[in-house]
Amino acid sequence: MDVNDRRKRAAEEAAEWLILLQGEIPRSEREKYVDWLRESSVHVAEMLRVSQMHDALVRFQAWGEGNDSAPKGEHSTVVPLKVASSPERPRGMQSTKRTAWIAIAAGTLAASALIWWPIVSGQVIQTDRGERREVALADGSVVQIDPETRLRVAFEAAARRVFLERGRALFRVAKNPKRPFLVQAEHTTVRAVGTAFAVERGGESVIVTVAEGRVGVYPSARSVASDSGPSLVPKPEASHTLGAQPSHAPAHAAGDAMPSELPHGVLSNAASASAPEIFLNANEQVTIAASGSPAPVRDINSARALAWAEGRLVFEDSSLAAAVAQFNRYNRIQLSILDPRLAQRRISGVFSAADPESFVAFIQSVTVVRVMRDEATGIRIDSVH
Repeated sequence: MDVNDRRKRAAEEAAEWLILLQGEIPRSEREKYVDWLRESSVHVAEMLRVSQMHDALVRFQAWGEGNDSAPKGEHSTVVPLKVASSPERPRGMQSTKRTAWIAIAAGTLAASALIWWPIVSGQVIQTDRGERREVALADGSVVQIDPETRLRVAFEAAARRVFLERGRALFRVAKNPKRPFLVQAEHTTVRAVGTAFAVERGGESVIVTVAEGRVGVYPSARSVASDSGPSLVPKPEASHTLGAQPSHAPAHAAGDAMPSELPHGVLSNAASASAPEIFLNANEQVTIAASGSPAPVRDINSARALAWAEGRLVFEDSSLAAAVAQFNRYNRIQLSILDPRLAQRRISGVFSAADPESFVAFIQSVTVVRVMRDEATGIRIDSVH
């Protein structure tokens, strides 16, 4: 489901909740409503929007009045609306208590740690260990943010820009050909109009993965980010078994045509004479080194590569130490492997990021280990000597 379909569905559900909340409903239904708000900041945004529309209609004094200039008589197509008289209330008090309660409830959740109201230009979003967030941006785009990630949003009239300072995030971009969506990560700029792609800062390298659509990647030896406002022109599902390494594909030629929906006037083609722009399609990935040199574009399964955005961790011939490091980013309960040789054992599999116990059970099923649990030290795993 793309961003537009998702927002349309949220708007329909918000309207249904608004109608339901006009009457007396049991506590169980109110709890369902709160849970629905907590599911996504898009739900909060749409609930506030339909509540505001409802409030405006209530205050519209001429709602029941016909058009006086229209023809009258038996052949008239205008049906007069009779509005029941009611005592006049003070200005500003026209909205119902129920609508006010809806807005207050939604607004309270929007300000909580669970829900984010669509963000504005210049906002910094940061997640800690074990914390994942989904944020609706002001333009309708949605960002799924991994733990231990920090990014900055700076929307302008000509472009929508995000600066990824650390971690990784999946961007589902709302289409707007006149305002390209730019993600800056260290020495790399990624450009799109309406698509879904992820950017990850892994050490000094930057990894770009495309799930839908097509993006342009502009490597550069130096970062273009600055607090004063950077220029838009860059400068010079499987079982736990062993898996095969992903295949490699040759890099796209520098002369590949940029898709028509990406305007050419936003980024200069002279980003680097040694590292021209790279174009990625769905199910493709590229890694840009700190020097600005790109590795060959790889064909990948984006559903597996981006499984982390859905709360799943996929390992393909990874060391136990690397797998434990990933689990520790997603959980308060920390895992540690005491035996260095055990830490180098290779594994493959798909696991729930929020369920370290299932990962420990998997290790116990493939080798003999001793598992020690302690509130202070977490879960320690050691070989049985």
